[in-house]
Formats: sequence, structure tokens, C-alpha cells
Amino acid sequence: MPNEMEKIHPDARSLGEVIIELNISCRNVAIYPRDHPSIEKFLNRAFNLLQNLFKLRTDITFVVGKDTLIIDGFYLDKKNLGYRQFAKHLSSLNIAHITFLPGLTIDELYEFQHFISKQGTDSSLKEIQEIFSDLALTHIQVGFVDYGAFSFEEGKTAEEIPQEDLWEMYIIGFITGTLKTEEIFDEIEEIPPDIFSRLLNKICKDGIDKTASEKILTIYVRKFSKKAFSSKEMKKLLDFINGLQPDIKEQFIDTVVDILSKNMDLATMSLSNISADLVIELFDTIRSQKIAIPESLQNLLDKLLSLHQKDIENLIFGGSSLVDDIFLPSDIMDMFAKSDLERIISDPFETTESDTYQEEIQKLLEFDATEMVSVSIARLKEQCNYDYIEKIYNSIILEIMSSDVISLEEYRKFIEYLNEQSAQFMWTGQYGQVLQIIKLLRSNVEKDKFADITSEALQYYYTQEFFLTLIDSLKIIGRKARDEAWCLCEYYGEAIIPFLIDSLVNEDSQTSRSLLMSLLRKFGDKIVPEALKRLDDTRWFVKRNMFYLLNGCKSNEIIPHVRPYCRHENRKVSFEAIKCLLSLKDSYGLEIIKEYLLSEIKEEIEQAIALSGAFKVKEAVPDLIHMLRKKGKSKADLSQKIWLIQALGNIGDLRSLDAFKEILSSKGLFFSGGLEKLKEEIYKTLKNYHYNDIEDIVQLGLQSRNEYIRVESLRLNKIKAR
Repeated sequence: MPNEMEKIHPDARSLGEVIIELNISCRNVAIYPRDHPSIEKFLNRAFNLLQNLFKLRTDITFVVGKDTLIIDGFYLDKKNLGYRQFAKHLSSLNIAHITFLPGLTIDELYEFQHFISKQGTDSSLKEIQEIFSDLALTHIQVGFVDYGAFSFEEGKTAEEIPQEDLWEMYIIGFITGTLKTEEIFDEIEEIPPDIFSRLLNKICKDGIDKTASEKILTIYVRKFSKKAFSSKEMKKLLDFINGLQPDIKEQFIDTVVDILSKNMDLATMSLSNISADLVIELFDTIRSQKIAIPESLQNLLDKLLSLHQKDIENLIFGGSSLVDDIFLPSDIMDMFAKSDLERIISDPFETTESDTYQEEIQKLLEFDATEMVSVSIARLKEQCNYDYIEKIYNSIILEIMSSDVISLEEYRKFIEYLNEQSAQFMWTGQYGQVLQIIKLLRSNVEKDKFADITSEALQYYYTQEFFLTLIDSLKIIGRKARDEAWCLCEYYGEAIIPFLIDSLVNEDSQTSRSLLMSLLRKFGDKIVPEALKRLDDTRWFVKRNMFYLLNGCKSNEIIPHVRPYCRHENRKVSFEAIKCLLSLKDSYGLEIIKEYLLSEIKEEIEQAIALSGAFKVKEAVPDLIHMLRKKGKSKADLSQKIWLIQALGNIGDLRSLDAFKEILSSKGLFFSGGLEKLKEEIYKTLKNYHYNDIEDIVQLGLQSRNEYIRVESLRLNKIKAR
């Protein structure tokens, strides 16, 4: 059974959106001034999301792990890159937890974001705490962990230590007094019961005295005493207790009894909410340690056990009772009807008939039903998933709406249902479901089925409001449903391109930009008109992004628009413009490459070498070979020659081989280490040539003392043998 914290928090989506916006605004705060539009945009989003959560919660507390965030005992999605980045950043500042309180102002949120974005990891904990304290943020509380209080292994930092080892150091640090920060409470409360019991057993075995261990036990049990127990929490608590060694187990049970006895309201609420089996198990666990139960708690336990027995109302069939779909013999029911609870617990099956009943139960336990099950457990779990059920239900609705048996009133209700569902599908990344709804509505319009109602419903899916909502959804969750996202965008075709490009132009998140660009590039030449329009934007990065989109388009229409930007003052713009022309094999792009190769400007030379290799520009081979044969002694010369070899190897022109052989036979072109790097780089590129053309080089490599060259030559020789 999965750990409780691995399950999904009921507010996971809202909390996730908060983290995403906090992470983005944190990065923007580090770059832009307070009044920058990007700051306002993402700061307002994060602030509004927090305000909405305050309507449901009295506070919002995130516990910070090494690379994850925890709330209410639940991990947020560990695979989400945005969550991990934010957690790692907070962890690098020794932040253990953050609490946002109602009354939070947007200025406070900005000050907090500015604080975490500006702190360097080289700052001491004391310095960071002092800076935060000076901010006097009334509605934001931050707890810090002093990793310096621990004694790490030589050469290791806190981030390099496994989480379980770190928890163990928390416990030891607190018990021995070397760690005295209050934040230890939050960290210990997040330790899963099985791991915590194992760590306590290990620590006690190593010689920690009982008095010290009681301190940590008291802290841990506090997590169970803040509110009424649920059956699940009680089961976790009992599992934890049963995992402890006998001596420490006694201490812990004594602590539990003490807490329940001193707070009878809590005890009543908690024990009333759990099943009779768990009440009995708790009662038996306490008795097994021979711990005296205070009279008030004993009376409560007796009362609850009595009530649980009276609440059982069984159906009677021929002298037997049906309890939870299981027939119990009459002698078993007689036994349960007796008041001797202790006899029931110690020896519930003492008659011959009960022995038979036990045998039947044992047969049921041993029965292997795998051959009778036609559906795999994984498939069953999938079919019980809420999203799966919702998808099937939606498909049934669509099928009914396309049938001839539905009335106007029913159809109208289903339309209202689809409007609600499409919004939910949008924010859960189920774009395929949205597309099915649109196709159904369009089909019914074409069939003239309740045409007025259907047309009105369909019209919404072509409004600016819908497109903007779709774009916002794509930026948040589109990465997890790329295929479905593309199918929906492809369905809209050119109608959605302007919205995607507008969003790309104004998007600050690199991750969101990447998704938008990948979707846009799939449209091919359809994006050309809109992309060319955006070249008039004065911002250099907008021009660069448009050239990136145009790269790969096959329309020669773009050539005259691109050429002027090959000499743009911003090299990132010129670089993308040249790439566009090279992808179209335009002569002007080739001229620029040859010109840059002869340039005196280092950046232009590097750019030309890289593009020559990437686009396999054979016209540049003579110039590249000439540069490779030039003598050089510095590290810069070595780096350039490596790039030249890579470019020539990628082009795969036979004219390069003579130059390669000269280097392989050279003994004084560079210092020995540098020369070996060049030789290795040559052997890396040989895969781009036909074996017959490089056989002599391969045979030479088989005799080399350089292990990499020898292994690579052997690999090439095996390919030839096949």
C-alpha cells in the first residue's frame, strides 16, 4: 500500500498553481524592477490564488524537503520540474517551512519573493535570518533549519545526504542537544511511521538513553493529537507502535495514554470516529504493556465497545446471521452477544463449529483466483480512476446527444453539463475530451439537430475567451498532454495561430515558451503570415523567436523578409536569421557564412563554424580545412580546432580526411594533451563516413595507445564486419 504522503492532496491543483506562479514570479523578481509588467502579472496571479485558498483554509503551510514540497502530510508531485526547482531553491537557503496567513498583502508577497530571489547560497544562515527578520512580514512565517548544527561526513553537504539519513540526524541532533531549533518539529512530523520507528530503534540500539528518547516521542505524537483521529490515522499510529522495540514501545504507549487522558474531548471525538476493530486493537495494545489506564479513559473505552456491539444489526437466515455479506453460524453470534469481551479477544473460536468456520476462512484465504480474473489489477485501478470514469461518462453523454431518442429538454440539460465539463477538462489537460465535445456539436449542427441551441453552444468554442483560456491551460498543464494539446490546436488550424503567437511574444517562462514554440512549428508554413507580422516588433527577443519558428518553413516567401536581419546588431537575432536562410539553401546565407569564417570577430567565426556543421554547408569545407591546418598553441586555438573537426565531421566531406590524417600523424601541433583531444575528436566523427574511405584511419586507431581511440576503432571495425 503506498505511503500516505505519496497520495494526491485534495487541493493539489490549486496548490500546484500557487507553486508554479511563485516559482515564476521569484525568477522575474530577480530580473525586473517592481513596476515591470512581468512582475505585476505573475505576482498578481500568485496573490489571487493564495486569496482563494484562504477561503478554504486558515493558513497555507509548505514544508520544504530536499527537492520536494509537502503540505498536510502530502507530497506535491515529485516529478514536476517547477515544484522541484522551487523546493531546491528554498532548501538551498535552509528554509524548512513557509506559512502564509490570511491578511497577506501583495506588497508582503513581493518582499518575500524579493528576499528568496536575492539571497545567495554563500550567505550564512544567521545573515539570511537577520535579513528576513528585518522585513517584518506579519503574514508570512518562515522556519529555518541549521544544517551547520549537524556533523556531516567529510566532503558532503546537506543536499547530498539521503532524506532518511537527514531525518536520522534531525532526531539525534535534537535528542543530544546539538540541534535546538524549533523547526525540528515540522521535519520530524513528516517522517513516515515505518521509517520513524526503524530510526528510533536504531538510535536506541546505539545507546541513546530512555529519557532522551521520550523527548522525541512526545514531539511525534503531537502530530496525532492536533485533531480527532481518523481510522486511517489510528491505523498508522498503531502500525508505528508495533514497529518499535519493547522498551521504547512502552514509553510511546504511555505517552499516547497520557495525551488521551488529559484531553477527554479529543479522546471522545477520536475514538468515536474509528472502527470497533481499531478500538479493540488500541485497548489490547495498551493492556499488553501492562500500562495502567486512567478510569476516565477506561470508562470511555468500555462505553465505545458496548456501543459498537449494539450497533450491529444483522439479517437472520435460518439460524445464521449475514454480517458484511458473510454468513456467521449461530454459535458465533451467541459468542459475540456475550459480555465477556476479554474472552472474545483471547479465544474467539472455541467450539467445534467455529473450527469448521475457521477452516472455511482458511480455504478462502488460500484460494488463488488469478486464473478467474480476466482484467489485470492495473487495468482495474485505471478503470476506478476518477478521470477515467468521468471520461467514460462524458462519452456516454455525447452518444446520447447524437441519438434520435433525446428530447429537447434533455438535450438542453446535457448542453449545460458539457459547458461545465469542458472547463474541467481544460484545466486537467484532457484536451481530447474537449475536442470530442466540439466535434459532436459541429456534427449536430450539420445534421440540423436542435440547431439553435447547438449553434449557440458551439459558438463559445470559437470565442476569444475560449482561446485565451485554452492558452492559459496549455502553459500550466499542456506539457503533460502534448499529443492531445496538438490534436486540439490542429483542429482549429490557422484560427488559433495568432493566439499562440501572441502568447509566445508575451510569455516570460522559458518552459511555456518551449511548449508554445513546439506547437507552432508543427503548423509548418501556416505560421508564416503571422510570424512575419511580428518582425515589426521592436523587441529583439520577439524577432529571434519568430526566426526560430520560421526556421524549417519551406516557403521562399520569407527570404526577402529575413535577409536584412542577418546583420542585426543583436547576434542572437542574426544567428536565427542566418539559420532560416540556410534551411532554405538561400545563397545569401551561404555568403554570410563564408564572410564570417574570414572575420576577425571571434563570435562571428564561432557562429559560422557551428552553422556550417549543423546545416552541412559543403561550400564552407575549403575554408574550414584551411582554418584547421593553421598552427595554434593556445587553449582558444585548441577549442576552435575541436569545433572545426566537429563541423567537418558532421558535413562528412571526403576532402576533410587528408587534414584529419595530418593531425593524427602530427607530434607537435599542440602540447601532448591537446593533441590527444584533437585525435579523439576525429575518431568521434568517423561514423559519418563510409568505412572504405576511412579504413586506413581505423586500422591505425586499432594500434593506438589511447584507449578511447582504440575502442572507437574497434566499434567501427565491427560495423564494417556486419
